[in-house]
Parts: sequence; structure tokens; C-alpha cells
Amino acid sequence: MHVTVLVPDVHDRPTGGTIYNRRVIAGLERHGPVEVAGWCPEEEPSPSLDAPGDAVVLVDSLLVRHETPIRTLRSAHPTATFVLLAHYLHCIDPSETDAPAATTERAVLPCFDGVIATSPYARQALVGEGVPEARIDVAPPGLDESYRAPTSDRSGRDVPRLLTVANLQPGKGLRTLVAALSMLSELPWRWTLVGDDTLAQNFAASLYEQVRASPVDDRITMLGRVSPTDLRAQYDRADAFVLPSRFETCSMATREAMARGLPVVATNVGGLPDNFGDAVAVGDAPAPDGSPAARLVPPDDPDALARLLRTLLADSALRKEMGTAARERSRTFPTWTETAEHVRSILQKLAASPTGREGTS
Repeated sequence: MHVTVLVPDVHDRPTGGTIYNRRVIAGLERHGPVEVAGWCPEEEPSPSLDAPGDAVVLVDSLLVRHETPIRTLRSAHPTATFVLLAHYLHCIDPSETDAPAATTERAVLPCFDGVIATSPYARQALVGEGVPEARIDVAPPGLDESYRAPTSDRSGRDVPRLLTVANLQPGKGLRTLVAALSMLSELPWRWTLVGDDTLAQNFAASLYEQVRASPVDDRITMLGRVSPTDLRAQYDRADAFVLPSRFETCSMATREAMARGLPVVATNVGGLPDNFGDAVAVGDAPAPDGSPAARLVPPDDPDALARLLRTLLADSALRKEMGTAARERSRTFPTWTETAEHVRSILQKLAASPTGREGTS
């Protein structure tokens, strides 16, 4: 099976999608060569692929907002199998469904013989967009094997440490979190934010200004981008993980935090709840099945977020119970080796079936 992976030329950025791509490509390369083609639509009118007629072309979803080049590429390789790797699509993000990019994505979706979604939420949302369910497979992000190692002992810490791992971008809800933390100045805590601040520089500058103006700026540490080793160390130093995103298709950082035994406070959006199964509660409601691994709040609601954080910060026993549930739930997550093998099996299945190619347009 000849595999070509078409990715944006920002393939080295530290986003969940690019990390997923690199880990899956590395797994596929264990079985043979993989052609990785970077494409910058702003500089190159259309991608150029040197792929045989029976190739499998795996396309990163960031590229499908460019309708004409994708259709041209599809026409130039009529017997190849085209598969969409759906990290993020505007058309499945409720806040973006009317955006021009969402309209373009809907027009391009029929060009693909199959879709790999990264969460059950994404699969169902794509079915709602008219993609036949039989053409959609789910391959969630994997975990690095090191995250399976025993977790650290968090007992006896006087000042709870909150951690967020998210690039500094508007969709991550970070301004909401700073507003919520500003309401908790009477409690002891520290918050560390790990994430690249170069992807949306104007937003990052406004976030830094909000932190400086807050009454709790001396308790906030913004580390920027860190190495994989340092990132795992940050999870182990933390007592709880907070992700107030406006939308997530899945969230690799949440899954890593759970594997390191951290209780999670997150928003009830997109594919985030899929990470927790039944081990989740909304607001202060009880979990359906024992202690929750996570508690969820609405997005853009600093008051609700502050209430949940207040409860969690004041109760070390609750943090331990939720962290244990999170660690247990994470045992169901695949490793990166398993995810790559699953993607390979999906590509083999699609390449062997002519059904999808007959229906593309």
C-alpha cells in the first residue's frame, strides 16, 4: 500500500493535529515508505503529488477549505483512494457552522472515499453533515507509553497547583479561566499555563495584559512551549487539569492529564465529554457511575468555572477520587502504536473497497 499524506506546511507547529500526524506517519513508516507532502495554499496554487494510481492519499482537514485545488487533485488521481483526517472542521464546530469555511468544507466532503474522525462526537457530527456513516471510522489520539508509568504522590501539598495545556488562541477559553481565577483570590492555589504563544500573537498579547491587570497575577506562570519531557513533569507537579475551551474535537492534553492521574475541569463542548465515558458529571450533579474523572461547565462562563474550581481547590479528597477515576478511565485509551496500526487498517480497508470511489464527485 502506497500512502501519501498531504499536510499543511505548518506541520512542525505544536498543535494536537500536527502531533497526531507525526505519530501516525511514524507508525505507518514501520511498514514501508510514506510520502509526506507539505502544501501552502497561499504560496502554491495546488499541491503536486507523485503518487501511483492505487495510492492512498490521506489529507489533513486544515486543507479542505480550499475547494478548487482539492477537486483538481482528486480529478488528477481518479483511481487513488482519498481519505480525510478530520482533526478540526468548521462545519462540525457549532460556533462556526455558518462560516464561509464551513460551506466550503461541506462542498469538498464528497470528494473523499472515507473519513478518519478522532472522536465519536466528530463521527456523529459528520453524519449530520451528510457523510455516510459507513465511510467514517474513529481513530482517537494515542498516548505515549511513558504516560502509563506510575503517577506521583500528590498528598501533603499545601498549595494546589492547577495546570492548563493549550496554545494561546481564542478558542481555548483562556480569558474565561483568568476571569474565573480572579474570583478565587482568597484561596491558596497556583496556575501554570503551557502553550505556544506565537500562533495568535495579538490574542496572546491581550491575554498577557489581562493577567497583568488581574489581582492574582503573582500566582500565574505562563511557560510557553516546553519539551515533551518537561510537559510530562508539569502534569506530575499539578493537582488538577483545567481546559475551558469553546470547542475541542477530542483534546490530547486532556487524555494525557487523565493518564497522569489528574482530575479534570473542562467545558461541555464537542468531543471533550467523549474522553470521560460515564465517569463525568455536569456542574455539581452526581456522576452516573461513581466518582467522576471530570466535571464540566458551559463555555464562556467564568462564574460556573469559578464555582467548580472553588469546590475542587478546597477538597483534596475529592481531587484524589477524581484523579483515580481519571487514571482508570485512561487505561481504555490506545497508545500511539495502537492508533497508528488502527489508521493503517482503516486505510487498507478503504483501499480494498471500490465503493467509496464510485460515489465521489
